[in-house]
Amino acid sequence: MKRFWLFVIVGVILSVSVFAAGSYSYLAQYGPGIVNWGPNVKSGGTLVLAEGQGTEMPYNINPLSPFPLQITPLIYEPLFYVNEANGAVTGLLGTKYEWTDNNLELVVTTRSGVKWSDGKSFSASDVVFTFNLLKKYPSMDSSGIWSNVSGLQSVAASGTNTVIFKFSKPNVPQFFYIAMQPIVPEHIWANIKDPTTYTNPNPVGTGAFLFKSYTPSNGDEVVVKNPNYWMKGRPYIDELVIKSMLTNQSAFLELLKGNAQWGEFYAPDPQTTWIAKDPQNNKIWWPAEGSNALFFNTQAGFPFSNATFRKAISIAINKKDLEDKAYFGAGGYNVSPTGIIPSQQKEWMDPTLTAMASELNTYNPQKAVEMLASIGIVKNSSGQLVGPNGKALPSLTISVVSGWTDFITMANIISSELQSMGFNVVVNQETYNSFISSLMSGTYQMALWGLNGPAPYYIYYANFNPTLSATKIGATAISGYTRYTNPLITAALTTYAQTTNLRLQQQAMYTIERIILSEMPFVTLTNSTGFQFFNTKTFTGFPSNDNIYSASGSLEPGSYDGYIEALNVHLK
Repeated sequence: MKRFWLFVIVGVILSVSVFAAGSYSYLAQYGPGIVNWGPNVKSGGTLVLAEGQGTEMPYNINPLSPFPLQITPLIYEPLFYVNEANGAVTGLLGTKYEWTDNNLELVVTTRSGVKWSDGKSFSASDVVFTFNLLKKYPSMDSSGIWSNVSGLQSVAASGTNTVIFKFSKPNVPQFFYIAMQPIVPEHIWANIKDPTTYTNPNPVGTGAFLFKSYTPSNGDEVVVKNPNYWMKGRPYIDELVIKSMLTNQSAFLELLKGNAQWGEFYAPDPQTTWIAKDPQNNKIWWPAEGSNALFFNTQAGFPFSNATFRKAISIAINKKDLEDKAYFGAGGYNVSPTGIIPSQQKEWMDPTLTAMASELNTYNPQKAVEMLASIGIVKNSSGQLVGPNGKALPSLTISVVSGWTDFITMANIISSELQSMGFNVVVNQETYNSFISSLMSGTYQMALWGLNGPAPYYIYYANFNPTLSATKIGATAISGYTRYTNPLITAALTTYAQTTNLRLQQQAMYTIERIILSEMPFVTLTNSTGFQFFNTKTFTGFPSNDNIYSASGSLEPGSYDGYIEALNVHLK
């Protein structure tokens, strides 16, 4: 599955703080995303990125549009880059931030000495203009920064280098979306009649790259180095070409032919198909950036409404087999049923829940049968599974998006395992639009979907906040697709959002984790990985497990992972 960004219009939000990165060295004046490669770095060269995005995308370089070209994040910068793998914050157009007035004000200091690519000076007024433009045109506010539940009341400048965000209620996690919002120049965009339809053919940004060309017929997007970029010495590369191929297979072929050095797409068995062909230079990095999960529609009636059934399904699934068959072990096996990814578990996972989590994650079909029997699901004399009323259970349906081969692989394995226990299981492959519609309307039974965010709060807010759920089938759930809510979870989310105290935030997450393990509204199946391929014969400086300066290589809307990567890659 290609990494997918779901922008919850009410503003799913997260608290982050600047903290020490891993063992690698970085430039302290910026943060963990800008690696210190030493004084003898080679500059120059054209780096080619191949992706299976499809060709003939609309000519759109509007950074406020939900679907701009892939090059857009290379041209327009946000205030900060937040690494979703670990929550680390790197300063870009912002240099520091602070919550004041009992967490009712967020004060951001903007960077001095930055110029737009047309030579005009950047200032705090550009930031204020951008956020107020989103307020004026809600259709562009895809992160829900001004939504009713965010509590944001106003954005104003104080001098040339300070921006003050005022809230009606404490909402510390809102920082994430504020941090990652691309900023546009007021002196240009103030004159645009309708920014919602503006395609921005001559983009002016503060980013490390300048627009060169776009060829819709073959999907090539090209940017070149901004010679006046404010970050000294960056970028190292002279040019970046993004080849948006029609399929993952055609993108992979570009790497195999040597026409690209960097790829972001899913390909089966990368150890054999890529690394083994040139072990010295061919590398992969499939970082765990989220979790893949089996969602239950808890409003679909028995047995989906029963927690014991849901927990039985969890231990009836061989999760190691899913990882091996779908991702060939690249995503790792440290999977938490709470949905917390490995890089966040040390900070956020309640250590007292280790044994409980391990039990729910252990493949044990015999115990699953016993648990099902405890709620009246047993085989009758004909060998059919029946419910407490003695009637045969209807078929179980697992919904999945057609074309998402990794998810389809997992769905088929789960189907086989449940059928061996006596269930009749149907894997329902749907178009993406049909799939999302069924999740939002609650007309599905079980579905494979993803969980991701820079901290667990991100996941739990999206999935369990009552304002994002629905109370009956047919009513729209914005993102709470399991339709499971709990007042204790709601209270814990509120506690988290109102404080900057890490210990209090951890305790709030511990409360939610225990409820998840007890109620199991979703079953975490595998880590969700980014799919990066590198050929390091010419270029180096790509992220790795030892140097996680970026969460992935994505240049999709809302992500600046690929931009940070482009700032670090250099000639070998």
